[in-house]
Amino acid sequence: MVRVLGGRFSRTERIRQRRLIDLEDACLTEKTRIRYYNALRKLLPTVEKARTPEDLDDKLCGWIHKMWKSGEPLLSIGDGLSALHFFQPWSRHKIPHAWKLFSTWRRLEIPSRAPPLTWRLVCSLAAFELANQNVEMATLLLLGFHCLLRTGECLDLVPEDLLIGNTSGLCTLRNSKSGTRHNAKEVISITNGIVLETVRMFLSLRRSLHQSALPIWSQTGQKFRQRFSWLMNHFGLGAQGFRPYSLRRGGATDVFQRTHSMEQALLRGRWQSSRVARIYISDGLSFLPKLKMTSHTADMLNTYYFLDPKTG
Repeated sequence: MVRVLGGRFSRTERIRQRRLIDLEDACLTEKTRIRYYNALRKLLPTVEKARTPEDLDDKLCGWIHKMWKSGEPLLSIGDGLSALHFFQPWSRHKIPHAWKLFSTWRRLEIPSRAPPLTWRLVCSLAAFELANQNVEMATLLLLGFHCLLRTGECLDLVPEDLLIGNTSGLCTLRNSKSGTRHNAKEVISITNGIVLETVRMFLSLRRSLHQSALPIWSQTGQKFRQRFSWLMNHFGLGAQGFRPYSLRRGGATDVFQRTHSMEQALLRGRWQSSRVARIYISDGLSFLPKLKMTSHTADMLNTYYFLDPKTG
C-alpha cells in the first residue's frame, strides 16, 4: 500500500516525501497489480498476434470464446481487458465487441456470491470463540457483521482504529476500498451493546499484554479463512457456502431488515453504486428463507449465546 502524503508542506518537504514514491506504481494497489499481471499472462499471447489495432478486437473476441469453452472464470476476462487498457491506454475504445461479449457472459452466468450470515449465527460463533479464549476471532466476527466490513478491512484493523465510549464507538478504516479511491479515511459507528462490550474486553486484554501495536488478527489472512471455515463446519454450516464476506453481506441484509431503508444499508456499507448494493441486499434477502439448520446447528446455537443478543 502506497503511503498517502499530507497536504500543506514546503517544497523541500514535498520533494523529500515524494522521493520514494513512483507515480506509476501508485496508480494501482498491490493486490490489483498482481491480479492484472496474472490476467495479462493469459491474454498477452493473443494480443501479440494482432497485426493492427483494428485486428485486436477480433483476436480478443476469439480469445474470449476460447476461455468461455475452457471453463475460465469471468473475473479473468474482466481483469485481462482492464489490464490491457491500463498498461496500453491506446487500446481504449478499440475493442468494443470484446467488451460486448464480456457483458453477455456476465449476464448469462450468475456470480457466486457469498450468502449472508444472520445476527443470531454470528453471535453464537463469537460466543463460542470467546468460550475458547479466541478473543481476536470473536471481535472480528462481530465487527465484520455490525460494521459491514470487507474481509481485507477486517484483517487491516489495529486496536488504535477502535474508539469505544460508554454507549457507542467508532471504527476507523485507514485503507478501505472507497476510502483509498477518495483519499480519505472512513469511519463507521458502533452502536450494538454486544459488539461494544466485546471490543472493550479485547482492547483491555491487548493493553494488559502490551500488544496494542499488533493488528487485531495477529496471524495470516489464510489462517483467518481457515479458522472461519473450521467454524462453519463445527457448527454444521459447511454445506451452506458461507465465506468471510458473508459477514458484510449479512450485516447489510440485517440493517435493511431492521430499518426498512435501502439508503441506510447503502451508506453504512459504503457502496459507491446503489445498483450494486440493491442487488447484494435483494439477493441476500432471497437466500434467508433457504437457510436450513440441522439439529446439530440448533444445539450449538442454544449452547453458545449472549445473554442480551439485541441489535443496535
